[in-house]
Amino acid sequence: MVTFIACLGQALCPDGSLPSSLVNRVAMAAELHRALGGAPIVLSGADVSRVGTSEAQAMRNLLVASPHIIDPEKLHLDESALNTIENARNILAIMRKQAPGQELKLCLVTSEFHCPRSEYIFKNVLDSEGAGDVAVEPYPAPSGLKDDISDDPRKPIVTDFKVYKTFADINDWGIFVRLCHEKAIMEIKMRRWLADYGIEKQDPKHYDRALARILEMVEEARDGKLLASKS
Repeated sequence: MVTFIACLGQALCPDGSLPSSLVNRVAMAAELHRALGGAPIVLSGADVSRVGTSEAQAMRNLLVASPHIIDPEKLHLDESALNTIENARNILAIMRKQAPGQELKLCLVTSEFHCPRSEYIFKNVLDSEGAGDVAVEPYPAPSGLKDDISDDPRKPIVTDFKVYKTFADINDWGIFVRLCHEKAIMEIKMRRWLADYGIEKQDPKHYDRALARILEMVEEARDGKLLASKS
């Protein structure tokens, strides 16, 4: 079995600086790389923020520099993925190219708030691409997002996308708002979004598991448990 580490990008800040969530994902990928004996890392993400640097390249720049100092030959870049569905498709294509005909395992690195939905998307995409036998193991990295809930733990969940009217830059959102956003995307958009990419057959078990975990994380955020893992 050939193990790959996939590190998903996060939109860069409008000034081109790197959000804490992206820095923490990279640190998790570097840690896994060493723990797994130098497993190759696939870095996926386009220049979604239009700042002149792709998310994949920004992550590569971090990994080859101190303190990580990862061999550039171990890094594979996908600079075209605009969303998590495209992350999944492009990462699978890279794995198949690098290890043709071999049994594959994927260590999926993304932020804790994004992990349930990412796993849901990856499993449906892999199933649709005839790669349902690829083992996917999620590795949630602490996002370091600000506390926007513990002062009012009874705050109701935002159920739609009105949050955009309050926070123009996604990197300004706190952990509770991010989780509300993940829940809204799952319930309002995700199944249709997958279908738009030609993924009509979707396993409801993946959906139910992801949504249940997001709701668990909402309660963990209310209790301050997610904040305890901030970097």
